[in-house]
Amino acid sequence: MSVPSNPEILNLLAHLDHTIADNLESSNLDFKPWNNPKDDMKIALEYAACFANGEGGVVVFGVMDKTIGRSKAIHGAQGYNLDTWRRGIFDGTRPHLEVDVEELPVPEGTGRLLIVRIPKGNSPPYGTAQGVFKRRIGKNCMPIDPDEFVTMRVSSGALDWSGEAASGVSLDDLDPLEIARARSFLRSRNPESALLSLPDSAFLQGLEAVRNGAVTNTGLLLFGKPDVISEKIPQNQVHYVHQISEIKVARNDLWRMSLLQTVEKLEGIFSSPINPEEEIPVGLFRLRIPAFPIEVVREVVLNAVTHRDYSQPGEVLIRHSLHELAVTSPGGFIGGITLRNILRHEPVARNRTLANAFLKLRLVESAGTGRRKIFIPMLQYGKRIPRYEADEFHVTLRIFNGTFDHAMARLIAEWHAHGKDIGLDGLMILTYLKDHRYIRTSDAEDLLQLDRDQVLGILDQMSDPKRGILERKGHTHEATFYLTKAVARDLIGKAGYSSAKGIDGARYPELVRGFVEDHTSISNRECRQLLGLGESPSARVEASRYLKLWSGPDGFLTAEGNPPKRKYFLRKR
Repeated sequence: MSVPSNPEILNLLAHLDHTIADNLESSNLDFKPWNNPKDDMKIALEYAACFANGEGGVVVFGVMDKTIGRSKAIHGAQGYNLDTWRRGIFDGTRPHLEVDVEELPVPEGTGRLLIVRIPKGNSPPYGTAQGVFKRRIGKNCMPIDPDEFVTMRVSSGALDWSGEAASGVSLDDLDPLEIARARSFLRSRNPESALLSLPDSAFLQGLEAVRNGAVTNTGLLLFGKPDVISEKIPQNQVHYVHQISEIKVARNDLWRMSLLQTVEKLEGIFSSPINPEEEIPVGLFRLRIPAFPIEVVREVVLNAVTHRDYSQPGEVLIRHSLHELAVTSPGGFIGGITLRNILRHEPVARNRTLANAFLKLRLVESAGTGRRKIFIPMLQYGKRIPRYEADEFHVTLRIFNGTFDHAMARLIAEWHAHGKDIGLDGLMILTYLKDHRYIRTSDAEDLLQLDRDQVLGILDQMSDPKRGILERKGHTHEATFYLTKAVARDLIGKAGYSSAKGIDGARYPELVRGFVEDHTSISNRECRQLLGLGESPSARVEASRYLKLWSGPDGFLTAEGNPPKRKYFLRKR
């Protein structure tokens, strides 16, 4: 059930002559009588935290919730200050909550209700500054029990589970072979690391696998003996499925072992014939393109085990098929990350200690580069843009092999050979233009997850004659961009370029005349679609110019009606 809007609240109030307000409440709505600003602020604080711990909600002050009769139930609110309430709720909640506080006019009582609208929180659990933590269950705000409180903190990343002491685990439960494996990983990537010169005890402390003499959950995940990991962290399970058809499975492996050993196993799998390579000629050398680049697989899996929610019992599932590798981990996005900003949002680590250990072992690069290490190799090889999927309980990342594009891979390799690098944004735009005639700034905003000015800066830079990648059509913010002739020739071929550039202008009148003969009339929008001019404001102006010319004294059309509903008909001779 969604949070009701103000018009929906007014519609509910119309039922008060026949029922009490309590019967109109829901998991997202609560009615409260008005007493005074000080006492009701305390109530607002508890309900703000309560609703933020769920799906959000709204509290309506000024309505008796046990009284039948609209005129008796609605008495309104008074004596408050909206800004004081907004600031008071922000200051009185932990973590701080920004809520909307507004008035809702009504004919009864004081003539207005006080509305407190609370969004779903990004970092639960939320509570009051006095330590009251509740969440919405049905139509009631109920206290959060201690175990659930800890689980919510771990799930949201407020509590770094990976840095907590592993219960009942001692140094004897760590495997010397796994410590040696970690040293080997680090030596191969950073032989100058100061960690390599340390004895094992200091090495473990440097990775925060041990803190104050106690083994952390990070230490157990990285270095624990398999039987200890299975007993103490049974949710640390990675499930690898190699599916060679829709109904046939070639491998179905369950691993409860150290994360380093898991990474090593996967690297072995994707270094084998199970992950075939293809070679294409690029100048004097040959470019080898694997189905799934091993560095991408490593990064995807490390992200999954680093950011998963270890308070949940689920597993990390790796489903490997011919055309797709899908990696799913328990726990939704945290810290304000969504599907619409995942490419741009600063990284938020649910398990910070584990993430830091991977950084120190050089298994991952500096924070924030992981997504680029996944996307760039895939796009450079002419593969599809990786796709995130997420809900409250899982995040899945899909990388694709099925649409390998030789022309794209060859073009990018040639550019690299000449020192030309277009970065992730450029690669995404080129990938888009392989399948679309043009890209508008609004299309690029959604694709790149950037605002209009940033997108225009990138597109204009790619349209610089010195770069020679795009051509701009139109001078407004909603401009249209095409591949240049030279790039289009290499990327989509001569025929593709001619198609992308549209129909020869000399044929425009012929096509428009034929359209009107078949369909009686033509509008500006239909003209743009017919001639492939695009949907930008400049395209509308261009179509208007053509239609005005063809409906002039010597033209073959007549115009009827006023913009924007104007239509054009064949002129009778």
